[in-house]
Amino acid sequence: MVYVVLNGLIGVFLIWYSFHVEQKMDEQRDNPLVTLNGVLAVLAFTMAVAVFCCKYAPPRVAEFCGRIALIAVAWYALEFCAYCIFFPSFRRPLAAKIGKYVLLALCAGCIFHYVTAVDITEYLGIHVSALPLFGPELSQYLTVSWYDFYRFMLMDVLPVISVLIMLLRSEAREARLDHQKAVLNASALVVFWLAMFVLGKATERVPLFETLFPAAFLLVNAILVHAATQNVLYDGMAVLGSLLRFLLCYLIPAAVIGLLFPLLHRTRAVSPLEFAALVLCVVAIALMLSYQITKFFNRLSVFRTVQYVEQLEQDLAGLDYDEAPEQIVRNMREMLTRNIGISRVQVLVNNNTDTMDSAYDEEGWRAVRIPTNEKVLDSLLNQNRTILLRSATTNGYSYGVNRADLQALFDRADCDAIILLTEGRHLLGALLLGKKSAGNVYNDYDEDVFTRLYSYFFVFGYYMKNIANQSVVGTVNREIRMSAQIITSIQENMDPIRSPKVNAGYLMRHAHNIGGEFVDLIRLSDTRHIFVMGDLSGKGISASMSMVIVKSIIRTFLAETRDFKLLVEKVNQFIRFNLPKGTFFEGVFGLIDFSDNMMYYVNCGVPALFVYTRAFNNVIEVQGEGRVLGFVKDIGPLIKVKKLKLNPGDIVVACTDGLIDCRSLRGERFGRDRVQKAITENAMYDGMRMAQFIFDSLTAFLSKELDDDVSILVLKCLSN
Repeated sequence: MVYVVLNGLIGVFLIWYSFHVEQKMDEQRDNPLVTLNGVLAVLAFTMAVAVFCCKYAPPRVAEFCGRIALIAVAWYALEFCAYCIFFPSFRRPLAAKIGKYVLLALCAGCIFHYVTAVDITEYLGIHVSALPLFGPELSQYLTVSWYDFYRFMLMDVLPVISVLIMLLRSEAREARLDHQKAVLNASALVVFWLAMFVLGKATERVPLFETLFPAAFLLVNAILVHAATQNVLYDGMAVLGSLLRFLLCYLIPAAVIGLLFPLLHRTRAVSPLEFAALVLCVVAIALMLSYQITKFFNRLSVFRTVQYVEQLEQDLAGLDYDEAPEQIVRNMREMLTRNIGISRVQVLVNNNTDTMDSAYDEEGWRAVRIPTNEKVLDSLLNQNRTILLRSATTNGYSYGVNRADLQALFDRADCDAIILLTEGRHLLGALLLGKKSAGNVYNDYDEDVFTRLYSYFFVFGYYMKNIANQSVVGTVNREIRMSAQIITSIQENMDPIRSPKVNAGYLMRHAHNIGGEFVDLIRLSDTRHIFVMGDLSGKGISASMSMVIVKSIIRTFLAETRDFKLLVEKVNQFIRFNLPKGTFFEGVFGLIDFSDNMMYYVNCGVPALFVYTRAFNNVIEVQGEGRVLGFVKDIGPLIKVKKLKLNPGDIVVACTDGLIDCRSLRGERFGRDRVQKAITENAMYDGMRMAQFIFDSLTAFLSKELDDDVSILVLKCLSN
């Protein structure tokens, strides 16, 4: 019964594996790897039924199931051969499809005509009887049956010919990755032969082991899927390190435990407790040695795949925007070359036209122009995809219906990776990265790094856009810090509130040129407006870059999210998993509905949110308990959407801690009371002047330069 269960489990696993492969590779239809898994699942289930029937059903039923299993083996072998012959393409010409089914029909005819019996018993395993291949005169010299010939052709001849065709075709192509995949596919056939050999040896002791032969095909499928989804060229030293690690950390300790177990059993079996204690000691020592050897290998960079994220982030954070533009671009190029090994880089910027033009390209690389209204770019922006890799398109997964258009874009741009620089759905520019000089391809690790460091690339692209516009605008002064210009321009980019019901004003002052504080106003419709005010942790360029990307990603999320609380949750996840470790956001998200004068808000650690009520000429705090974004993975259970009814004359004032916590020369804190007093004294003015007058109260109190950034947002509800 155990063999019925094992074959059934193999079949269930293969069904799950088929869905997994289809989802991972994202093919529209006719994925041959999914077909191979499906055929193998049929084979496993058929073997389970055949083994069950050999004990609990008439012999004819078991024999029929055995014949069906042999036909399934032929089907699998033909699918494998077709996969190898046409690799790496998944397309099959009509003639090949017809030929495959004709051969399958011939195999079925052979099984039912030339095979006389298929017996599955506990004592013989699987025993197939068939007519002799040659006539009576030769049969006494050549004892070869039709089944022997059938099996030899399907398991050896046709697969070997198909693998040779695949290897020869891969040699004719320049793509090293395709050749590596072809070699991996060829190794699957060798692994199958080895698995069948081991299974044959096991069958000599336990005949029914032979019924588990679908497991050997399962190994083939696993290797084929791994090869198809592989997008990294293997490095010789990394492979050697992996083999040594496996040998020293796993194989040798396991072998030692396996050898010592029977030895201890012979000598210490009379004392079960002593035997168990010794076995546990041996296992513990082996695990400890394995752990120490693993740590040793982790320290050896010669055996490790290059992990460059920390060094690249350090280099990008240290990029000096005070230098001449040519030097800044040169430094960026050197950083990417040193850390990633790219062969070349090209920078495209959108000069407020319908195309992205080259702002920097290397000698020998033709200038590229990409229309910003291309259908594939619009589709990718809708999906919030900004990191595009050629290898992901050729591997048969990701991008879906955009794959062909994206491959054409890579060919036209003559690059292997594209980093789209966007603000919401507005395309600012792109970085085009050429092939890696070592011949490797961009892989999942590269995509993760580009995503993590996207804010740095965004600021660099914004810088290049300003430099490219110098000849048009003529107002950029190279002696002014370009970084401050960039950040300031991004901070000021917002949708002003143009409703007769609400007047808005804001003020942002940085203690040291630039920082992570920002105020943003985002129009949703004629009757609804979003406001965000907050502070990203850190100071200087690092905090400002985090601010840039958070402000951009909020607008991106708004394009796909209509749930106000879900928007905050998504921003929290983005800060937690995409910005530098330790980055957090404290502030407030608000939504004003002009149709009923309701304000909905989520407190994300805003230091103070004041409301002035004209009816009582009084100022109160309403923010309550808040949760800072970026610390926990799921902020949803910890935050609440609160609402506030605004009456004509009411005023909402939000501010950062730089206003409340600033201290005078005598060490006295400005505090909430002074803020409330400033609001009351200036309630008759519009929002912009109120923000300025509140700040003026602070500067008069300090009598010195600011020690911290200050941001103030004023929303004044007007009469109907």
